[in-house]
Amino acid sequence: MVGALPLCFAQKLLNQKISITANRQPVSEVLQTISQKGGFYFSYNSTEVPGDSLVTFFAKDQSVKNVLNLLLKGNFQYKETDEYIILQRAAEEKFIYITGRIFDSETGNAVDYASVYSKVYLLSSLTEDDGSFRLKLKERVFPFTLNISKVGYADTSVLIQSERNIDLRINIHPQAIDLDEVLVYNAAGDHTWLARLFVNSRLRAQSKNIGRFFVSLPYQASLTPGLGTHGRMSSQVTNKVSVNLMGGYTAGVNGLELAGWFNISKKNVRYVQLAGVFNVVSGHVEGLQMAGVHNHVLDSLVGVQASGFGNIIAKNLKGIQISGFFNKTSGGFHGVQLAGAANLTGQDSRGLQASAIINRAGGNYNGTQLGGAVNIVKKDISGVQIAGLGNVGRREVSGLQLGSVNYAKNLKGIQIGIVNIADSSSGYSIGIFNFIKNGTGSVSVFTNDIVPFNIAWKTGSHKFYSILMAGSGIGHQEKAYTFGLGFGKEFRLGRALGLVTEISSQNLYLGSWENAPVINRLQTALNLSLSKRLSLSAGPSFSLLHNKQVEAKAGFKQFPPSSYAIFSTGKTTSSWLGWQVGISWNYGSSL
Repeated sequence: MVGALPLCFAQKLLNQKISITANRQPVSEVLQTISQKGGFYFSYNSTEVPGDSLVTFFAKDQSVKNVLNLLLKGNFQYKETDEYIILQRAAEEKFIYITGRIFDSETGNAVDYASVYSKVYLLSSLTEDDGSFRLKLKERVFPFTLNISKVGYADTSVLIQSERNIDLRINIHPQAIDLDEVLVYNAAGDHTWLARLFVNSRLRAQSKNIGRFFVSLPYQASLTPGLGTHGRMSSQVTNKVSVNLMGGYTAGVNGLELAGWFNISKKNVRYVQLAGVFNVVSGHVEGLQMAGVHNHVLDSLVGVQASGFGNIIAKNLKGIQISGFFNKTSGGFHGVQLAGAANLTGQDSRGLQASAIINRAGGNYNGTQLGGAVNIVKKDISGVQIAGLGNVGRREVSGLQLGSVNYAKNLKGIQIGIVNIADSSSGYSIGIFNFIKNGTGSVSVFTNDIVPFNIAWKTGSHKFYSILMAGSGIGHQEKAYTFGLGFGKEFRLGRALGLVTEISSQNLYLGSWENAPVINRLQTALNLSLSKRLSLSAGPSFSLLHNKQVEAKAGFKQFPPSSYAIFSTGKTTSSWLGWQVGISWNYGSSL
């Protein structure tokens, strides 16, 4: 109440109640009558107040302010000073408003969420539930065209002649449309959860309504989507320079776009797009796209895409993807993918994938995969797979697989690992365990010049197979135990005859593990197939012994064996010619 007293006092002259009648009297005379009734004086510029104009009106028990509004038609503002009321022409309104309602021409129902806009001034409004709209214009430029658009209705244009065209009633006609999947997808600009989260439903509705209207302008600046130099029409404008303090929602960029938080583009982006948090582009990107957290392109990218967390491209990549966690290209790529955790591509690709955990190619792959854990190619691979844990080629593998475990459906290259697996192979599997579905597998029992009882497990293919072996000797002064591994190859001499060449390295246990001797051995043998499953082999060998033990323990065999011609090659090394005879059971193809 204390604050209201000065206001009442300041308005004491204008709030007085008077009654007055004027019948074709000059305005100046009516003002004089009002001042006499109210006991005050008027002060005004006679060139501004139409004193000679004749007026007719009647007012009873009305405030002086209301009487003046009737007399001067609201074109003046009033100020009290002592016993004077000062009349001043009111400042011209900075904005004007076009208002109206939109109706369905067939049903007569109000149409909500219809876009009412000007293509010239880039101003727009969206109708309310009752079909009403209000469009604020900055300039009094008439005539101009008002456009109305909504999905499912024909576009409508209305010519506005003057600011007197208010409270318009506009009918728009329903129209059956064939939805073009690609057009709608790219025009909507809100097919990601990020876009839906940061662009409100009214802006997204307008973007769909005005899907065919786009313009190009030099620049734009915005605080958030819809609050900037292009207002709610920002999503229909492609800019050469776009600066968004928090975030922007534009048709596209043909130059440079910067944002403190995010950029969302409905169409294409060229050259440079930078954001503190994320970028979303519904079209394709050509150039550099960088974000602190995430980049998402709903079409293709040619250039460089880099983010702190992840990058997603819905179609193809030609260039480089770099992220702190993952890269995903649903199409194929020709270039480089580098990620802290995972690289994923959906179709044929060519180049380099490198990540700390997993690389996966959904189509054919030509290039190199470097994975801290796993590399996977869904179709054919021609190149190199190197992984800490395993490599998978689900169809043909031409090149190199290097990992702890390697798998190829059809191996035409080389596998190097602890475990190598292939359904079929015309290449080489080098490892401790080699499992070829249509390859070699056998268990051999044999005797040789080292120890009389030996067993070996051989897996791989005829071109190359691995060997795990163990043996022992028994009897007085003849105890010895061997174990080791080796590799072999078979040269086919005929349907039932082959020549086998094998290289192995075996440890000898002669009563002590300290300075245990090592025998490196080269042996050849003729391999004769006795049946589909049994084969007999025999042949010469050459052994090289490395032994730092001064003498064998009691009860253990002496090496080198004294019954053979020994070739001394140093204080701790010696060699001799020996032999091997054995029989094998083949559960795969025979050796």
